[in-house]
Amino acid sequence: MITRNEVISDAITKCLKEIYSYVVPKTTWDRFIDECKAYNNKYKAWKNYNKAFGEKENKPEIWIQYKCTFRNWEDKSVEECIGPKPFEFYYLSKDILDDIVNSYIEAYKLNEHKELLNTIEILKNYCKDPIIDKYIREEEKSGYRGYDHPDNLKKEIKKILGDVTEDNEYYQHTLQDKFFEFLDMTGKFFKWNVDLNTFNTNIYIFGPAPCSNKETVIKNWKEYRSKDIEINEEQIKKEYYGENEFD
Repeated sequence: MITRNEVISDAITKCLKEIYSYVVPKTTWDRFIDECKAYNNKYKAWKNYNKAFGEKENKPEIWIQYKCTFRNWEDKSVEECIGPKPFEFYYLSKDILDDIVNSYIEAYKLNEHKELLNTIEILKNYCKDPIIDKYIREEEKSGYRGYDHPDNLKKEIKKILGDVTEDNEYYQHTLQDKFFEFLDMTGKFFKWNVDLNTFNTNIYIFGPAPCSNKETVIKNWKEYRSKDIEINEEQIKKEYYGENEFD
């Protein structure tokens, strides 16, 4: 049986794959994953070097091994030694990035609080105009599905109150409004968004969302990969939104 965590994990993976199908410079999700693996291996080597360097008096053999292998790493930051993280070499505008992310939030129903608010509005509208299924069967004919409309909430309140007061209509409105008020209070109090927080964290914070700063990406390619790149913002928009929508 599939779990909710597996559903969210599937959403994260598919979302990132779509995001990286639009980045500049062009790449594939598989190539990007290979870059991440290579970076992680270099990062582990950098950590081991610094650990060995810090403990050179206790473990001279380890320190000598890394000292000989990475002579130019001494007293340098991780970025100076192995460069920026892979996602800092790829660009996608914040608008398109957020648009893709939000489309997955909607499709997978990850915004629990929004879903609750939508449910509350459905309940309020149903109280005003309720409808129920009804099986209808006519003589010598097969039955079919129909609908029935029971009395709405105000009429049900009137039945309970009876005709004991001249202010019956006032109490109908007041009691219904009070019930709706409690529903709205429910929506304001229960603001949990565990699924949404998990999703956004894995995309934006711990995840490899591409860089939305053009200048940074261009600089990184020039400085760390000795390559001049161009970023055509209009072309990216046309690819994502389509020629007709963009025009």
